[in-house]
Amino acid sequence: MHSSVIYAHQVPVVEASTRRPGRTNRTQLKLFEAAMDIMSKDGPTATTVEEIAEKAGVSKGTVYYNFGSKKTMIDQLLQYGAKLLLAEMSAAGDHEDPREALSNSLHAAVLYLEEHPGFARLWVSELWRSDENWSKTTDEIRSDIMRFVCSKVSALSTRYDVRKEQTIEGLALVIFGAVFMLAMDHTRHGVRRPASVATATAMLAVDGYIL
Repeated sequence: MHSSVIYAHQVPVVEASTRRPGRTNRTQLKLFEAAMDIMSKDGPTATTVEEIAEKAGVSKGTVYYNFGSKKTMIDQLLQYGAKLLLAEMSAAGDHEDPREALSNSLHAAVLYLEEHPGFARLWVSELWRSDENWSKTTDEIRSDIMRFVCSKVSALSTRYDVRKEQTIEGLALVIFGAVFMLAMDHTRHGVRRPASVATATAMLAVDGYIL
């Protein structure tokens, strides 16, 4: 029997409300971590449902139950990974000084992306798909992350004088793009750069924004 290779297409999935929330969340986290571990080594295209199930210690049916059809697997993994990423950034970004809040959030993002190289690799692979295979999930993830980072950048003006000519959206894109690429440089090219150094590098753009 041939393995079922994972592809990214948008089709209906099982609604979360029909499942047992506590059990489902634990299982989805286990499946996500298994999938990310495999994808970090083999890449998204070569990863199969059977491999994920075996790695997670569950049946193939459990994989389908939690993430829907195999054709939606990539979208579901991206959505779940992005939710965890934003949760880490949000939890770390609670600080009265808006600059420190932003720095802490970016530091959390660097750590998350370095600890989940499969997610970063999956995200990049989906970004470069051809138009006919394009998934709107990547746009949704970008929108959610940009909304969060923009809110942190916008808060800087509540305590600091900032450059009015610089758009919040542009700066948010620059600093998160820097964080993403610095994390990828670590995971894909083996560059040993402490997360604190990567964060400080991205924050140079922020410090140029603050007068």
